[in-house]
Amino acid sequence: MKAAGISDRGIVRDNNEDSYLIHQEGPLSLFAVADGMGGHAAGEVASSLALDMVRRYLADREEEVVRAAKQGKTLQPILTEVLTRANQDVLEAGNGNSQYNGMGTTVTLVLCVSGQFWLGHIGDSRAYCINKQEIRRVSVDHTLVSQLIRSGQISEEDGENHPQRNILTQALGTDENPQFDIKQVELMPGEILLLCSDGLYGLVNESELFSAVHAAEPLEDILRKLVALANERGGTDNITAVVVQA
Repeated sequence: MKAAGISDRGIVRDNNEDSYLIHQEGPLSLFAVADGMGGHAAGEVASSLALDMVRRYLADREEEVVRAAKQGKTLQPILTEVLTRANQDVLEAGNGNSQYNGMGTTVTLVLCVSGQFWLGHIGDSRAYCINKQEIRRVSVDHTLVSQLIRSGQISEEDGENHPQRNILTQALGTDENPQFDIKQVELMPGEILLLCSDGLYGLVNESELFSAVHAAEPLEDILRKLVALANERGGTDNITAVVVQA
């Protein structure tokens, strides 16, 4: 698999609180995006802390993960454990330093092992699968507006400009018992996986993401062009994305 990542401060924020992870060693590949929140650079601490725990935990248990995948076992318990531990790390860091109190982060990750792709997700960063015909979102935003849309109280169109569209209902490091979305994702040969923070998809719509990812260019150039487009439209948030070509 080929993969590339990018993270940009944008043109409005003073610092970059996003983080991303590309870990490809041996039979296990891990890709993730995290969008931190909190003052005094606490968001940056939360996102990097969470992804570091995810990387270390899965690297330390590589044999266990690979064995479970080869035996056809679900990887849900493993991903639940790693996200639970990352949540505890962020909570403890926040409680141990007054400057970091209340910090948190989104995490959207995909673990690839033995031809299987598993999604672990909390917050409003997104995962998309893209083929030649369509772009499909495989994560569900943990936001107030997303809840309103799913319950039929507002439409998708109303949600795009809703004044409360950035209010999270779940995030890592803000609760002792957060709820994660964990599921297996079908990624066919030739399909492309896109993970991104809301700083990208909030300014670049899905049809534009689809077109950009299919440009006949290196993945790094595609990512740079997406960041440039988001910044042209205001760059109101940090912009982070990871692209994986199966």
